[in-house]
Amino acid sequence: MTRSRFAPLALPAVALAALLLSGCASAAPAAAPTTTGNAVSPTPSEALPEPTPDSSATAAAIDTCEGMIEPDTLAEFTSKGWTYKKTPFTFETQPASAPVDKGLICTWANYSVASGNLMEFGWAPLAADKAETIAAQLEQEGWRREPAESGFYITQDPARAITTDDKGYGMTYQFGDGWVAVSDTKQYLLLMLATAG
Repeated sequence: MTRSRFAPLALPAVALAALLLSGCASAAPAAAPTTTGNAVSPTPSEALPEPTPDSSATAAAIDTCEGMIEPDTLAEFTSKGWTYKKTPFTFETQPASAPVDKGLICTWANYSVASGNLMEFGWAPLAADKAETIAAQLEQEGWRREPAESGFYITQDPARAITTDDKGYGMTYQFGDGWVAVSDTKQYLLLMLATAG
């Protein structure tokens, strides 16, 4: 994994990984977000359908961090005092990609306390030819490509992932028809309106 976009967050993310993995270790994952103290650990149910694009959600996702995630997740974040910081959408390539026009990455955390607990969600419009170019570059750098019901995933080599879900997936991009979404893990993509449909 390149560290360009996440360099200031790398060490705190290790603490988040430990908290999230402890929540994912049970035999039956919870269908709703769970909390431990001040940490927020949404764990989507395995019964959720494959993410599919939703045009009204993607339009909201372009403009706001609040519009990018499911209402229940937003409520959980705000109830714990979590807010977001916006950064331009870039890909974890070597060298780092240029920001994607109209793309947005939202890093959610409780910024009022010293804590390593955070979650990232991102969305950007992306033409098919650009998507294939970026996907090919990521694959050359060790990322894995997997088919999706609509589009495809490019997911980080689990041996290099800071945070993984209960299936072992780290940071994952989902490429849809004219868009791309990203989160810390593949499972967290289910918490995004832009991918959940």
